[in-house]
Amino acid sequence: MLDIIVKVDHAPSHPAWLDGVLALARRQQAFLTGLQVTVACLDTSDTIARSAGDNDDRAHGRRWWLELCRKADVNGEWEVIHTAIPEVFAKRSCLADFGICELRIGAADAPAGLHEVTHTLFAHAVPMLLVPDIFYGNLRTDRIVIAWNGAAEIAHAIQAALPLLTQASEVHVLDGERSGLPGISPPSLPLRTWLQRHNIAAQWHPFPAEHDEGPALLATAKALCADLMVMGAWGRMRAGGPALGGATRWLLEHATLPLFVSR
Repeated sequence: MLDIIVKVDHAPSHPAWLDGVLALARRQQAFLTGLQVTVACLDTSDTIARSAGDNDDRAHGRRWWLELCRKADVNGEWEVIHTAIPEVFAKRSCLADFGICELRIGAADAPAGLHEVTHTLFAHAVPMLLVPDIFYGNLRTDRIVIAWNGAAEIAHAIQAALPLLTQASEVHVLDGERSGLPGISPPSLPLRTWLQRHNIAAQWHPFPAEHDEGPALLATAKALCADLMVMGAWGRMRAGGPALGGATRWLLEHATLPLFVSR
């Protein structure tokens, strides 16, 4: 059984895309865990005073979530983690096949949201399906675009997205892999034959190197009417923490469609 965990920030209200998550879980016959993370105050007296109210909220949230799952014919569970560590979602999601959370782009606290996402990716958690907060449609996975560059990160994302790819009506591969030096560079991964072996009839499109790869990827995905883009997050570590590659960072800051991302 596929195990999916979704971070729910505003229970019991929920965005339109959450209905798409429930539909996705039903199609995949997946177990769907709803997770609410509340940031704890380090003041002990305040924590004790809030505990009774928190327990009521937890019970109310659980009833709300389980009713959503029941109506969608999905098996699920509700969890609440009260912690002073905002990046706890990265650890909790490690037992899932992939996680789902909102990508804050249009909100005033968008930089903080990007910080949380990058820390989750660099914590080597599971692949993440990120839904931009400016995305108001229903989450669908009928038309999927793969941003292929031959790297291990995107290969991991494709492997994790296989249950979605096998049910998609269209799969498009934007082939931006660069040619290496014969005998020196590692051999290319056999993505074409891998997709064929899994009965995925992908359409391949050359994606030449451009200075602004992020905007070009998003524009091409829009032209193909994509519901979802599968991509790898790449980067390097520096003294101040993770630094994402240019195209990755641009997409995490400007995406208008859901992204399935792995590092």
